[in-house]
Amino acid sequence: MWYVGVDDHLKSSSVCVLDEHGCRIDQKKIRGPWPMLVAWLKDLAEPISVCYEASCGYGPLYEAMSQFAVRVEVAHPGHLRLIFRSKRKNDRVDAEKLAKLLYLGEVPTVHVPSPEVRAWRGTAEHRARLVRGRTRIKNRVRALLRACGIVAPRGLWTAEGRRWLADVELPCALDMMRRDMLLDELETADKQVRHVQRYLDRVPEFGRAFMPLLGSNG
Repeated sequence: MWYVGVDDHLKSSSVCVLDEHGCRIDQKKIRGPWPMLVAWLKDLAEPISVCYEASCGYGPLYEAMSQFAVRVEVAHPGHLRLIFRSKRKNDRVDAEKLAKLLYLGEVPTVHVPSPEVRAWRGTAEHRARLVRGRTRIKNRVRALLRACGIVAPRGLWTAEGRRWLADVELPCALDMMRRDMLLDELETADKQVRHVQRYLDRVPEFGRAFMPLLGSNG
């Protein structure tokens, strides 16, 4: 069994390979995207265990390596910093550190959710960002009304409240133009939130696990 530490990046990756005794037998920089890294690892002469650090997009790399590696471990970045007590980043050194932790069986791992769970989680986070954006639009509307010296009624975001907002007289044409554009933005934001929510509602079993990601309705 060989133990492989990988410091991966989108355009290149550093790899360190240790043998069954923990001795370094290869250290290489793979230039190119992840498929080139995966192809190089797949061609190694011995069965391998692989370790790399969790980062954005770590899931697809995990699935690709799991097709041929005996074991794939994804290391927790925060715990790695505590272990090594160093902020200095060096791809070659990091790859060797990961390989050594893997050989010693001391990798601080993270759980890798299934592709379905990752997709649901990403969609829930996307919805939360949309809701925050919609809230910012509403805050801009209220700021415009305050600047114009107009007190908004209760239920401003109900259908009746929005009709009032669309019809209320503002001091000048420029203020009314801004109001109209903000209402258009708000309508678009509402549609986007509803669109994403319809997809999330199709998989309620994930929804129960990740409801905190949805945020408020803004």
